[in-house]
Amino acid sequence: MDDFISYWADILWLPIAFILVHKAHRWWTFGFVLGCIIALRLQTEIMHTINFPNGIMGVMDAKVHTRGQTVYSIFYVLFLIMAHYSPGTKGAVFMAACIAIFFMAFVVSMFVMVL
Repeated sequence: MDDFISYWADILWLPIAFILVHKAHRWWTFGFVLGCIIALRLQTEIMHTINFPNGIMGVMDAKVHTRGQTVYSIFYVLFLIMAHYSPGTKGAVFMAACIAIFFMAFVVSMFVMVL
């Protein structure tokens, strides 16, 4: 049961992020968080498929999913700070920021998962 709860703990970021951002940016934020949740699951599945549930290099003892959740949670907080200080940003610019932060989170989390 604990594994199930810890595996799906990042779902709590969806309502938190949806509520905390400005009204004009809510759906972009929802898409960003949902995309990160899906990417985390895919990255974790890749690591388990190649039989490295604790990373390829073995530097860290934690499971790759736990490391990924930690990295993505840090990026969620950074994203929410960015969204808070940009209330008047147009949709296209905010979308570009969402995509840029998503790829930053993806690359950093994959790096941390490999360790």
